[in-house]
Amino acid sequence: MPPTKTEIHPSATLPSLPYAPALHSLILTSYKRKDIQAFPPSWHRLAPDVTQGLSDLGHELGPNGSLILLLSGSGEPIACAGLEPHRGLNWISHVPKHGDSANGTTSASTQKPHAASDTTGWEVCCFCVSPEHRGQGLARTLIDVLCEQAKLRGGNELYANYSVVETGNFWTRMGFADVEGGESVLKKGFTHTQGMEGLREDLHFKVGVRQV
Repeated sequence: MPPTKTEIHPSATLPSLPYAPALHSLILTSYKRKDIQAFPPSWHRLAPDVTQGLSDLGHELGPNGSLILLLSGSGEPIACAGLEPHRGLNWISHVPKHGDSANGTTSASTQKPHAASDTTGWEVCCFCVSPEHRGQGLARTLIDVLCEQAKLRGGNELYANYSVVETGNFWTRMGFADVEGGESVLKKGFTHTQGMEGLREDLHFKVGVRQV
């Protein structure tokens, strides 16, 4: 594994980080997939604008969430993972696509599922490793830090809500066990950003859990 430095930043600080553009690029590049039919070519994890994209990610993590970063020897972000209070099972199935809401005023970019009432469970969000630095143990390093941080915050379980087609058996290899009843789906047509083409087919998710 290359020399790395670990940093942990509160969710609200992400747009103001000195390497914000590089962090934004890391996430967009890591999530860009051309081999999955559900994703249209224009699909992206964050809004294209750096400030907006990282602000949205901070909102997704919530006021108690943080982003864990692994930096290269030169100080560039090469891997990251968010940590937030567990949002419960099946929340993905209830996320509205852009412009949808119960009253017509709330979009997917502003609505966040409620976190669980306690902090014994924490959840992974926006887990990614730069394509150029994969296969070097960075994912396991991130998992170790996530478990350590969840435990420091009073947690005893770490959850991962993941797309089956994107990640395969990755989370199982990382020590996560499938949670019964944790299946959910983002429906065809879902989009989190105005003007972005929606999913071309349903995207299925599972929930895994690991003791910390």
